[in-house]
Amino acid sequence: MRDIKTIILIAFLCFFSNVKAQLSTNEKPVSFDSKMELTIISKSALPVVTMPRLNMSEIEKEDKEDEEYDMPPRFGYSHIVDYNLDNSGVWYELPNGDKLWQLNVICPGAMSVNFCYNKFWLPEGGKFFVYSKDKKHSIGAFTSRNNKGSKDNIRGFATGLVYGSDVVLEYYHPKGVTAEAIISIEYIVHGYRYINVADSVYGGFGQSGPCMVNVNCSEGQNWQNEKKAVAMIVVEGNRCCTGSLINTTDLEQKPYLLTADHCLGPDAHQQGNFFYDAESSPNLDSYTFYWNYETPGCDNVNIEPGYFSTSGATVIANYMYSDFALLRLSEDPKDISGYTPYYLGWDRSGQPGSPGVCIHHPKGDVKKISTVLSTPTSSSWYESWGLNSHWEVGWKTTSHGHGMTQPGSSGSPLLNAMHRVIGQLHGSNSDDCNNHSATSFYGKLSTSWIDQTNSNSIYRRLNCWLDSLNTGQTTMEGLLIIPTTQTMNSSQQLRSNIRITSNGQLTVQSNVSFNGNCRIIVESGGQLIVNAGTLSNVDVLLKPGAYLQILNGGIIYTHSGFKAQEGAIVDIQYGQIL
Repeated sequence: MRDIKTIILIAFLCFFSNVKAQLSTNEKPVSFDSKMELTIISKSALPVVTMPRLNMSEIEKEDKEDEEYDMPPRFGYSHIVDYNLDNSGVWYELPNGDKLWQLNVICPGAMSVNFCYNKFWLPEGGKFFVYSKDKKHSIGAFTSRNNKGSKDNIRGFATGLVYGSDVVLEYYHPKGVTAEAIISIEYIVHGYRYINVADSVYGGFGQSGPCMVNVNCSEGQNWQNEKKAVAMIVVEGNRCCTGSLINTTDLEQKPYLLTADHCLGPDAHQQGNFFYDAESSPNLDSYTFYWNYETPGCDNVNIEPGYFSTSGATVIANYMYSDFALLRLSEDPKDISGYTPYYLGWDRSGQPGSPGVCIHHPKGDVKKISTVLSTPTSSSWYESWGLNSHWEVGWKTTSHGHGMTQPGSSGSPLLNAMHRVIGQLHGSNSDDCNNHSATSFYGKLSTSWIDQTNSNSIYRRLNCWLDSLNTGQTTMEGLLIIPTTQTMNSSQQLRSNIRITSNGQLTVQSNVSFNGNCRIIVESGGQLIVNAGTLSNVDVLLKPGAYLQILNGGIIYTHSGFKAQEGAIVDIQYGQIL
């Protein structure tokens, strides 16, 4: 029987099944070229490594133990290996001087195969792929963009699932590249369960409770910005939590993600009772983060939606007292083509505010929204963990269900009516959809803000990370990014700061009023155009090379100031700044 403390810490982890769009070039493997294929076939046979057949009796025993502790079971078993470019596979030298390395891996009877790497570093120009032997499914190319460290300080990596039992790893090394790649496989995850809607009872797409409400139902209508901050976290390839991007007082769109401390644990069966920690073991190189995993409408669908993913993170602060962990993502979601993230505002005052919502991925399912019943109350997870360190919330029946939290929701943000984070999910006293009196417990942001260990360690508090400017603010609004051309042509109230990027253009043709202390920051190359509209209760900062134009009676009513740095362009034609 496993240690009960370990069970408590990981009791809310679940697993997930698929990677569809990792941060990669999304191109076909080099060897798929017909001429290249003929060249390779004429060479020596491709080496094959075959993993042992799984002892399903032992695995079923372990999975039954998971079930007894209300843990969703794994979908895969991790074989511990030591394969790299030197001790395995084969190198081919191509006619033009390029080189190609390949390794064939077979996991007998596997539904899927994926890999975790303890060392992964690619030079500029190198390309890495993983694909099924029948060439029906491939992922990559992974490039130097995916490196987590330098060649002198190499970090790990993880690649997503490839369906089937027979897969090939391939590295392409162009002739002109002098630096050598370093690729070392530590775990081969042998998927023994295939997850789909039709026959799965284990979790993943479509497997959250029937009471759960999709984030694009009417309940989520006023939370469309905030949903873009929320990601599903896949832990060590087979269990998951939820996390959310969070804003900082410098408004620099840092890739900080708030989640739960108990999400920092790998698979208990195969990798021991080891947990990651900001001070002693911070690198989460084999963690993966899924973005925009949601149904396009309110109805549940039978076809799994697409999504994006990034890989790797570093724990920069965590503590079990309020069960918080703050991660710095290694691959920035703002670099994903076709996806614009949002950064949540926060309230560390210790006051809950009016009831809001939780946005989360219960049981690794698509993004859901749960509506808080009444004002959260101060509570404790266990008395030994500190009195009043948590918020306790009940859940409200709404038009499309009775959203609550389930395994996999852990780490998800609790948002008050002002759209500010006040805590992250620790756990609940029931995940049964029929139990409408069930409550959930969230570690307070106000508790996590300062060090509870009395050591003044930067690794045990949020304040020095989220308020590096030391402003002393108790509340912070969210951050909305404008990366392309957008127009506001209807009157509305905004609760977010706005950052217009170098390629962004925001045109305001309506009356827009901001809540709280909000700023519009226009970067070099970005454009803010106020055309017969009104911006009120906002501060404006134009960086060098930014452009502001006010036309046809447009007005900006600043909250406390307007600043145009040297090199910014301000063009006012029948308008004003007040």
